[in-house]
Amino acid sequence: MKKWLKRTGLLFSLFTYLLVSSVLLVFYGPFEHLRAMVVGSILTSRHPQYAEYFLSEEKLKQYQPLAMDAAAAGSADAEALNNYSDIHDNSIDVIPIDEKLFTGKLMIVKDPKRLHVEVTQHLNDVGELVSDMADRTNAVAAVNAGGFLDVSGHGTGGIPLGLTISHGKTVVSPTNAPIIGFNQAGALVIGNYNKEDIASLHLTEAVSFGPQLVDKGQGLITNGDGGWGRSARSAIGQRSDGAVLLLVVQGRGTGGIGATLKDIEQVMLENGAMTAANLDGGFSSEMWQDGSLTVPPSNPLGERPVATAFVVTKN
Repeated sequence: MKKWLKRTGLLFSLFTYLLVSSVLLVFYGPFEHLRAMVVGSILTSRHPQYAEYFLSEEKLKQYQPLAMDAAAAGSADAEALNNYSDIHDNSIDVIPIDEKLFTGKLMIVKDPKRLHVEVTQHLNDVGELVSDMADRTNAVAAVNAGGFLDVSGHGTGGIPLGLTISHGKTVVSPTNAPIIGFNQAGALVIGNYNKEDIASLHLTEAVSFGPQLVDKGQGLITNGDGGWGRSARSAIGQRSDGAVLLLVVQGRGTGGIGATLKDIEQVMLENGAMTAANLDGGFSSEMWQDGSLTVPPSNPLGERPVATAFVVTKN
């Protein structure tokens, strides 16, 4: 018995030493890139205040991530947007993404008019699983979409964050918001707009999140990796031919440690995106197709309830 207690005590002491040493090494050691990645992940999580336990307010200013509402100057002129009304290609391609630090899938939906925003049935109460939204709407595919308010740190997913438009109906209407949405002609609209601009764009579907990653075929992250660290991520983009790119990668689990915003930007550019934006990520990220999760969430507890999802209709 004494030997067992002694061994247990030694193992506990070793574990504690390794844990404390690792934390000290990350936050106070010489590995700046590692520290930036870890701090960025904390600052963009739902509990950014944890970073204050390790670094001063002045020090944290060095690691401020790219703002969620960072976007290129958008035009409020609806006539300037591309018109994809004549596209009637119902095909969907799925490309596996297998990088050293993350894996996932890129879904290419040829007709952008098949994309719609679905909102939780339990609005202002609790969220809904992406798979349930897809089943309920008889969709063929779906990914998580915009952010949601984390009331008291519980993250129930019942209250969409920012502008939310579903099937032409405005569900949430803030004065100013970072927009990721579609108009009637299937053009993907990304940017920061005021209430008047939003009305002139004639959006039929929209959520709020960001930052924007690609504009006019050019990447917008010019320094570093975006400052959000590595995590599971979801993103949406559009090619010049109107095809919509839905990207979901895993992180914090068997699929790798996750992707940076720069990684996501690069995948989008390599696949022809003319415009693209980051969607809600982390434990919310998932892709559903034809009755199953083709990119499951990194959450060990499975799917989490969310406020909104982009779904792909049958036609």
